[in-house]
Amino acid sequence: MEKGDIVLASPRLRRLSLIALMYRLFLGSRYVHSMLYIGGDQMIHTTARHGVVVGRVPRKVFDRERYAIYRAPGLTRDERARVVSSALRSLDRKLDYAALVTNIPSRWFGLRHPLWRLESNRVWCSKLIADAYRDGAGVELVAEGRADTIVTEDFSESPVLERV
Repeated sequence: MEKGDIVLASPRLRRLSLIALMYRLFLGSRYVHSMLYIGGDQMIHTTARHGVVVGRVPRKVFDRERYAIYRAPGLTRDERARVVSSALRSLDRKLDYAALVTNIPSRWFGLRHPLWRLESNRVWCSKLIADAYRDGAGVELVAEGRADTIVTEDFSESPVLERV
């Protein structure tokens, strides 16, 4: 893997959180969690308990049935490093439960923003990564109008990313 690669996770049904289960059922999302590879066998992502965290790469990351790795081709090493640096600046941020839940009706009705957010400093996994790419390398990973209601599944459909 290369710094800046995006890892999408598709856990088995029995391992899904309630929110991930809602995404799978109501939005038809195969992938319900995303992580950004930052190098040195480490990933940055969000957890319910701690918000934005750095952790080890999952052991089964190369199981193509449960994980997918996406890359923005054409980025320089410097641009990838800036994406990682941008994501790491979010380490103090908490998870935005309200936006995660209200993304579902927002997506159904084609709204550009979650119906409700706890506070603007909070993020969820796919928002963390999309913001890091935008702020670090000037790359928009999803179409205009989807950035504030982004879900992990959007990465698998992005014309900017390719599966590796």
